[in-house]
Amino acid sequence: MFRMNTLEAPKLPDDLECSYDSLVKGFGKTSSRCAPGPGATAEGHKAASFSQKLWRFCRNKRVRYPALIEPLIQRVRDDVRQEDTLLAVHDWSTLSYGTHKSKGDRRTLTHANDVGYDLATVLMVRADDGASLAPVSITLATADGILSTEQNPVADVAHVDQILPRMDFVTSLKLTKRIVHVIDREADSVGHWRAWAAMGHQALVRADDRLVMHNDQERKLTEIAEEMKGHGGLRDAGEALYRGRRARRFVGETRVVLHRPARRREGDVRREIPGEPLSLRLVVVELRDLDGRVLSQWLLLTNVDEKDADAATIATWYYYRWRIESMHKLIKSAGWELESWLQQSGERLLRKLLLAMAACVAVWGLERRNDDSSESFKELLMVLSGRQTKTRQPITTTGLLAGLWVLQQAATWLSRDGPDSANEMIKRHLPLFAKYSKQTT
Repeated sequence: MFRMNTLEAPKLPDDLECSYDSLVKGFGKTSSRCAPGPGATAEGHKAASFSQKLWRFCRNKRVRYPALIEPLIQRVRDDVRQEDTLLAVHDWSTLSYGTHKSKGDRRTLTHANDVGYDLATVLMVRADDGASLAPVSITLATADGILSTEQNPVADVAHVDQILPRMDFVTSLKLTKRIVHVIDREADSVGHWRAWAAMGHQALVRADDRLVMHNDQERKLTEIAEEMKGHGGLRDAGEALYRGRRARRFVGETRVVLHRPARRREGDVRREIPGEPLSLRLVVVELRDLDGRVLSQWLLLTNVDEKDADAATIATWYYYRWRIESMHKLIKSAGWELESWLQQSGERLLRKLLLAMAACVAVWGLERRNDDSSESFKELLMVLSGRQTKTRQPITTTGLLAGLWVLQQAATWLSRDGPDSANEMIKRHLPLFAKYSKQTT
């Protein structure tokens, strides 16, 4: 019987009836009110209702969130010992539970009728090949307060104000030699750029069309980009995929200075906060189709030194930001159906989410292995998943997770009743599908 490699379990209370290890070993669909999501039993444990096990696990408040995420952080430490650079990708995602009235701690999200939770994640990604390693920080903002895997949770403030404390937290983990924080345009803020630089953090942010100083003139970023393009300043940097289509990347860079005062809203008043000019690299990226039409343009600002990463590398690092978008899609729609979970509080939901993340991390690790045993195991999981795939991509993350659900359910039953019992039942009730051994004379 196949058995997935699991993460090392944190030290938990002795009286915890359902161990972390038994939960992260496998995940499967269940007919209980837990909704789609994790479900398994551990080797050496009696087969039992996963819904009851998860209920006991989530009810035990002595197991804190930092203990639950520590195995994922350790997985990152084990995986990047030789890395020079690691990307910390920050992002937020709203979890909508408009019809889940039993969740008493829902908060208002984008508008009055949109209620649920606000999820913040920091995902560690390898800079050399873009491999997703594991989330090291997960925070759920509820109406009752902040639930976080960090020992000192970030306050309930605007998203951009949450970034600096999380940068400090990632630094405290001492994961690798260099951390570059990758964030979408929500983080493009003059005042925050100055604060990050003052603390020595390196960042890569997609910028809005802001005014900067360039060659002693105040200009917009789009004007600078058009001038660079007109003067042949964008060079072909190789192939890329854009929404599943083949494309080419064209990249160029120049120096700009953030010189304007920061602006901060305090109540109904918008206050200007002066600061020292900050020199940054502007990396302009155009994704063009094979006929030369522009599909997308990125205006990237970074304080990573030129000797540490050229413009093409910076463009690649931002491209890897989409790993966190894929992760959110995986847990929300493509695999875990997170917004259908029926836990009645953000606290219980976050505990189950951490277990789902552990399964994703295990599957990502399996995807990266290419030895014969791993390849055979991936093929088995894809067969069990029943998923149809494209010839050029026979292995998918969602397929591996779906196959794992099926395998763990089957393994639980077989560990209790044995394969001979299964064969006898098939012969008796579904003889057309039975496989009889050849009789020897």
